[in-house]
Amino acid sequence: MSAECTIAILLGHGRRGLAPLDPAEWNRLKARVAWVRETLDALREAQRQMDERCDAAVNRVSEKEFQRIFDEEQAKVCALLQQLAAVIEHDRCPDHLYFGSL
Repeated sequence: MSAECTIAILLGHGRRGLAPLDPAEWNRLKARVAWVRETLDALREAQRQMDERCDAAVNRVSEKEFQRIFDEEQAKVCALLQQLAAVIEHDRCPDHLYFGSL
């Protein structure tokens, strides 16, 4: 976790009057921040690959084939977006980031 993230977390925690995080909580938080960064990187790469593949196919294949390619690539992007939305909207992290797993 970067120094900026650590400072932001400490400041936010202090502003809310919360008790300091214990080492296990820091490890979970650190793992979750790393997961979000990795997932965002994967999302950017999936979107880049989708754009590249669709750009290459747009005037080369039939409309039906293009739609198949688009749907295939969009599914990859949506899978990552759904994981991030679960965290943002429902505070549901992937299983390996919960208490028993870290």
